[in-house]
Amino acid sequence: MKGKIIGFILTIFVAFLLFFVGVDERVAGTPIEVYQVYLNGKKIGLISSKDELFNLIDSEQQEIKEKYKVDKVYPPNGLDVEKVYTYNENIVSVESIYDQIKDIEPFTIEGYTTTITYTEKKVINDGEVIEPGEPVKIYMLKKDIIKDALYNVATAFIGTKDLANYDNGTQVEINDTGEIINSVYFQETITVKKDLVSTEEFIFEDSESLSQYLLFGTLKKQKSYITKEGENLDAIAEANNLNIEELLIANPQYPAANVLLSPGEVVNVGLINPLVSVVYRKTVVDNMTINPKTVYIDDKSKYEDYEETTTEGSPGLTRVTQEIRYVNGEIQSLQITGKETITAAVDKVVTRGTKKLGNGFVYVPSGNTNWSWPTVTPYVITSRYKWRWGRQHQGIDISGTGYGSPIYAVQKGTVYRVNHDKNKAEGLSVYIDHGNGYVTVYMHLSKILVSEGAQVKREQRIGLMGKTGVVTGTHLHLGVVVGGRPWQGGQFADPCKVMFKC
Repeated sequence: MKGKIIGFILTIFVAFLLFFVGVDERVAGTPIEVYQVYLNGKKIGLISSKDELFNLIDSEQQEIKEKYKVDKVYPPNGLDVEKVYTYNENIVSVESIYDQIKDIEPFTIEGYTTTITYTEKKVINDGEVIEPGEPVKIYMLKKDIIKDALYNVATAFIGTKDLANYDNGTQVEINDTGEIINSVYFQETITVKKDLVSTEEFIFEDSESLSQYLLFGTLKKQKSYITKEGENLDAIAEANNLNIEELLIANPQYPAANVLLSPGEVVNVGLINPLVSVVYRKTVVDNMTINPKTVYIDDKSKYEDYEETTTEGSPGLTRVTQEIRYVNGEIQSLQITGKETITAAVDKVVTRGTKKLGNGFVYVPSGNTNWSWPTVTPYVITSRYKWRWGRQHQGIDISGTGYGSPIYAVQKGTVYRVNHDKNKAEGLSVYIDHGNGYVTVYMHLSKILVSEGAQVKREQRIGLMGKTGVVTGTHLHLGVVVGGRPWQGGQFADPCKVMFKC
C-alpha cells in the first residue's frame, strides 16, 4: 500500500513538472535572429535587417553621391551592427535608427587614407607641432592622387627635366665635369590604404590641390601678388621675405628667375612649409678656382712704412668631386671626395719692413686691406645670405673642407665673445671685433682654439670646423656685422658683398 502511494505521488510530481515546462515553452517561444545597432559603443536599438539599414543610408544620401561623384554611401565609422539572438520582441524600424544617426555622425564613402609618420619634430599647419612617430593623415578619393602629388612635390624641388631623366634612366654620364642624381626618396614613412573615409574630413579629389597642401602645409589660400610694369621675380621675392628658390618652387609656371614678367600676372608669394621632405643625392664634378694666398716676408732692414709685392700671385684650378645631400632644395651635407689639380695657384708674396721709425713717430702698418678666406680650399658655399623659410639667414654656410679642418680669422682683431655651449643654436662659436666697425662671427665649430680677450692675427687658427648647435651637417656659418657689435647697434650684412666677391 505504501509503495502505491509513493508511485502516485511521483506521477503527480512529474505531471506537475511537465505542466510548468510546457507553460514556460509557450511563454518564451523560440529566440529570434535580429541585429543590435551601436553608435560609438552605445546601444541605440534592435532592427530586423542590417541590409535594409545600409540600403536606406545609401538611398537617402544622394547629396553626398553628387558631391564626391561616388556610387555608394556607407554608415558612419562609429556605427556597429551585430547579429544577436534574443527573446526581446522590441524591434524598431530602420527608419528610426537612420533618424537617430543622420545628424550625429557623418556618413562615409570609399576612399584612401595616406598616413605620414615623421622621424623628427615637424611644425605644420600654422604652428602645429608634430612629434616624432606621430602620424598625419590625408584622405583621398583615388589612390593615384597621392602618387601624382608626391611626384609634383619632388619635381618642384628637383626640376621637371632632371627628375624625369633620373626616373627614365636617361641622365647624361659625367664626362670631366657635370652632375648626376644618385637617389631620390622621402624622409618620412608614407603609407596608403583603402578605407571608408568620413565625409566630415577634407577629402582630396585631385592631385593638384593635394600637391599644394603638401607644399604649403595648410589648406588656407596663399597670399598672391599682382605684377607691375618692369618688375622681376628677384625683387618680388625680396619684398615678400622669400628667397628666389622658394618663390620658384611656389610658382612652377616660371622655369627660371630671369623670365620676363608682364603686368597683371598673379605670383604666389606664400611661404612654403612642406609636409614631406624630398631627399635627393647628387654627385657633382666641377672646376673650382683656387685663389692665391698672400705670404708676408718680414725684412728687418726696411722701415715699417715699407711694403712691396715681390711676387704677383695667380689663381689655380682644381677639379673637385662632391657628394651632396639635399632636403627640399637645401644642401644638408656636402663632402668633397676627390680633388685633381689642373693648374696650381701661385702665392702672392709681400715683403714688409719691421724696422722702427725714429723721431718719436709711431707707424701703424695698414697691411693688406683684403680679407682672408676663413677655411682651407677647395670649399663650397652651400647657403648664402638670404631669406630662408621666412627668416633671414644672416651669413653664409661654407662646406666641403671636412670635419675638424682649420678655421682662420679673416683679419686681425680681438676675440670679445666665445660660446662653449653646444646646445645653443649657434653651437661652439667665436666673435672677433676687428676695431674698424666690423665684427666677424664663426659658428658650429667642433673646437675653439682661442679665448675671450685674445688678440688674433689675420689667418690665425681660431677653431676647427664642426656641426655643433642646430645644424644638419658639417659646415662653418660665417657672419659679418657692420657698424658695431651685434645687438649693440651693429647690423648683419652679406659677407659676399662686404668682405669677399663670392
